[in-house]
Parts: sequence; structure tokens; C-alpha cells
Amino acid sequence: MGRRPEPLDPSNPLHAFALNLVELRDAAGPAGRVKETCAEAGINRSTYYAWLSGKQLPGRDALEVAVRSWGGDVSEWVLKRRQTEKLLAEKARKQTELALLRGAPAFRAGANFGEVTSDTIHSPATVHSTQPRGSERRVNEARGLLRALGFDAERSNERSAYVLLALLMLGPDTQWHNAGQPMLRVPEIMQWIRDIYKKEYAPNTREAFRRFTLKQFIERGVVVQNPDRPDRPANSPRWCYQVSQEIYRMVRSGEWSPDFSADAQEGG
Repeated sequence: MGRRPEPLDPSNPLHAFALNLVELRDAAGPAGRVKETCAEAGINRSTYYAWLSGKQLPGRDALEVAVRSWGGDVSEWVLKRRQTEKLLAEKARKQTELALLRGAPAFRAGANFGEVTSDTIHSPATVHSTQPRGSERRVNEARGLLRALGFDAERSNERSAYVLLALLMLGPDTQWHNAGQPMLRVPEIMQWIRDIYKKEYAPNTREAFRRFTLKQFIERGVVVQNPDRPDRPANSPRWCYQVSQEIYRMVRSGEWSPDFSADAQEGG
């Protein structure tokens, strides 16, 4: 028996779009069946269900084909899609601004950015090796940034810190204002962490990266999916992630960077 789909929240712009899309699909009758729609729109089943479960906004071309086959007004749905994109972007921006305001005093002051505890370092799902100097400091800074953005202790754990650092291309010695903004797949994120921080996660933890870190990043507007191709099929091996423009600009501006003066003095 398959898992029961999670209920959709009409206050979520992506979920509201999906609910309207489900209504249109249901009204289409036989023309709205999975097989027929996937064939018409040139998508696979996983993408079809991602649309209707509020997990992915349809690409414009595929949406036009599906709406047309379901008897809907294409121009009306293109407008709905554009409005949904704007609402999602605005929601992410507000969440980021609010989180930054909450975390601004502690982050600006270079206060305690949280600890990497022994239970997170020596997790049985990881293979731990000696890390480059400065790694623990940088991980603590990344965890501190996540907490400033409103993530609780569980969601600002070591793995989440590493993922954020990978998406910003921040090694132990890279200044925050020199952050990058690459598009990375999960295997590439894991490889970067292994190469730069000498932290190796087992291959079977990829799903944990997706479900327990990247999903939360996406929901809070820290990360976007497939900026190069929003309509990428849900099961595509090219599925990728990129830090949002709001977070990237914030980090690059230097305004929210930790105070490195203590580290510089310590290092002589």
C-alpha cells in the first residue's frame, strides 16, 4: 500500500496552485488520466504527481500542454503560474528578512555560533577522518548562520552546516564574502564535503541529505531547486540545488559575516 499523500495547505502558494490544478484535472474526466496527461505533456509520472502534490511548480511549456488537454484556459493558467512564482519569491524573501532580523545581533557580534557535539561528529552513518585546520570553526559559523535564519538545533546540525558550506563553496579558509553560488546535485555536494572537509558520508545517506536538510532549506527559502530548468522531471539524475539569491547576496555583502579578528589573532 502506498503512502497517503500529505494534505495540501491553501495558504501555501505552491499548494494552492496544486489544488486548483487538481480541480481542473478532475473536471477533465478521462482526459486527465495519468497516462494520457504524461504522454501529452511529455513528462513522467513522478513529475505529474509532483505537480498535483504541491511539490513542484510545472514548467510553462508542459503546463500549457496539460491545461489545453484538460480544457482549461491556457492564458489564465500561465498568469496563475506567474503569480505563484512571485508569491513564492516574496514568501522566501520575507522569511529570510525576518530570520535575519531575529538573528542579527548575535551574528553581528560574532557570538557563540553553536557547538559541534561528539554525537554529531561521530554519527554511525558517517566515516569520520581528520579534518583540515579551521573546519570545526567554519562548521560552527555555518550552524550559527542557520540558527540566525530561524532553524532549530536539530535542523542546524553538522550535516546541514556542511551542505550550506558546499552550496556556498566555502572551505575552511575561504572568507564568507568570497562565497560562490554553484548548482550542485546531491552526489556533488557529498563529494565536495569529502574533498574539502575530509568528511565522508556513506552513499546510502543521500536520501537523508534530500529529506532532512535540503527539503527544509527549500521550504525556508535558503535553497532553490533546478534554477536552470524548473520543469526538470522529479526523478532526473540532473536534479540540482542552488543557494537562493537572498542568502547569496547577504553572505557576499559581508554585513553578516562572523568577526574573524579573534581567529586572525590566534593564528598569529
